[in-house]
Order: sequence, then structure tokens, then C-alpha cells
Amino acid sequence: MITTVTFNPAVDKTAQVQRLEPGRLNRLQNVRQDAGGKGINVSKTLNAIGVGSRATGFLAGSAGTFIRKRLEELGITHDFVEIEGNTRTNLKVLDADMTLTELNEAGPACSQEDILRLQNRLEGASGVLVLSGNVGPGVRSDIYRQLTVQAHSQGLQVILDADGPLFAEGIQAGPDVIKPNRFELSQYFQVPEETLDTASMTDLSRKLMETGTQLVVVSMGEEGSLFVTRDQAMVLPALKIPFQSAVGAGDAMVAGLACSLEQGLSLEETATLAVALSAGACMTEGTQPADADTVEALKACVTWTWL
Repeated sequence: MITTVTFNPAVDKTAQVQRLEPGRLNRLQNVRQDAGGKGINVSKTLNAIGVGSRATGFLAGSAGTFIRKRLEELGITHDFVEIEGNTRTNLKVLDADMTLTELNEAGPACSQEDILRLQNRLEGASGVLVLSGNVGPGVRSDIYRQLTVQAHSQGLQVILDADGPLFAEGIQAGPDVIKPNRFELSQYFQVPEETLDTASMTDLSRKLMETGTQLVVVSMGEEGSLFVTRDQAMVLPALKIPFQSAVGAGDAMVAGLACSLEQGLSLEETATLAVALSAGACMTEGTQPADADTVEALKACVTWTWL
């Protein structure tokens, strides 16, 4: 079973404008609301291709009720800890030039008791644990490190998709798979982003494996992605698709990585599925995942170059 953890879920409100003009009235079009948050997006993507998962984390208030209802409508198993306050709402606005502007709320605070309740619920998990996204107020930056240690003690494999201190702390526990982007890699190693080519990113990725990580996937936006193990590395160009929005594309890629871990796929199969799912997410509005037929068609278009 795949378990996804979302510390700070959101009702994701996505909309379009012809041109976003700060300081003036902007009339939104094609407004939609989705259950969001990185781990939830992973579960939604897995569900779309017929792979089960259990979504957990923290929910609060009426917005939390909305998310629970949406997950139930989709048939996604969930087991969230209810906390005080109200789950955040995030606004994502895409203009005609495909420039994305995001306005994100902070979200409700979690107490130490809330975190302990979540840790207790994870004690029965098995298979693959996905730790992704930022955490809300009141949560220490070493939480993903703690949860990775707990998961490994239970025999779970762990995927970490986070940035900043959460990433820096989390990788110390040796998650099995990590998915930084080029900017996050440059931040962690304190090198200029523009100096990072595929060769240098491959070297830096292997440095991240010193604590036990087996696979590093570096997302490079329009340039594609880089998949690195201890003895193999491959670059996969981005697919040419009818682009709608990049919202949720990284989460869709993580879903592919989780599915691959659970099923024991080869590196080539893992990369193919992850890239197809990510491209499919870019073809939909909001945080909707692509359907299984679209993903299968996209898999046939994936190519790579070995380094």
C-alpha cells in the first residue's frame, strides 16, 4: 500500500485571466476548486491510473470537510487527523502567456499532540510512504527526518519531496527516493543555479546518496528531468503536449515514483511512467490528473539518453 502524508492540505482554487494586472480589478475565468496539497495530489494521480493509496495528514474546519468529501467522491481512502482552525485555501491564477501566479495561505497550526496522533496512525502503514510539501505553523523542520526513521523501522520505503530545511533535515535519514528540482539542488549545495548542467547535477545527486538514498530525480522544467542511481543516469526531455497548467505536475511525477517502488519497476520503466504522468498533469486544468488512457499514450512518447 502507498500512504501519502500532507501536513498542510489546501482547497486549491485555480482560475485564468487574459492578463494579470496588480493593483487593478482582474476578472477570473474558468474558476474551479479541487482538493489539494502535494500528498493529496499524489493520491489523486494514483487513483486515476487505478492504483490504491491511503491519504493522511491534517485537516481542519469547513475546508477540511470539503477535501474529505472530494476524496470520498473519488473513491480515495483517507485517514486524516482533525485539528483546530480551518484548512487553507490557495489561489492559483494562470494568464494567457501561461505565467502562473500563486497566492497561498499559511494554514492552521499543529500542536505536538496532533503530530503524535499522526505518528500513531502511521504505525500500521506498510509498503511506500510519500512525504511531500511544506508543513504548517508549529511543525519542526526535522519532522520528515523523524517520519523517515519511523518508516524505515517499520520496513517502509520512503519518497521525500520537499525543499529548504525540510529537505536538508529529511535527507539525513536516507529516504529511498528524493525529487529536488534544479533550484533546490543549487540551494542545498550553495552553487549558482545557472552553473548546473546535467553532469554536475549527476555528481551532486550522487552526493545526496551518501546517507542511503537509492534514486534522485531532478526535475528541470521545460528541459525535462534527470534520473540518477549510484551506477546509472538518464536524461529525459520534456514531452511536447498541449499545455494547460504545470500545477500538480511534480506531484504526478512523485505518484509515478511511488507506484514504481511498490511494483519494483526498472529504472527505465520508472522514468517512463513518472514522465508520462507529469506530462499528463500539464494537459489538464487545475490539479486534475490525466486519465489512464492518456498516460498510456504518453508513455509511448517518452525517450531518454544515458549519461
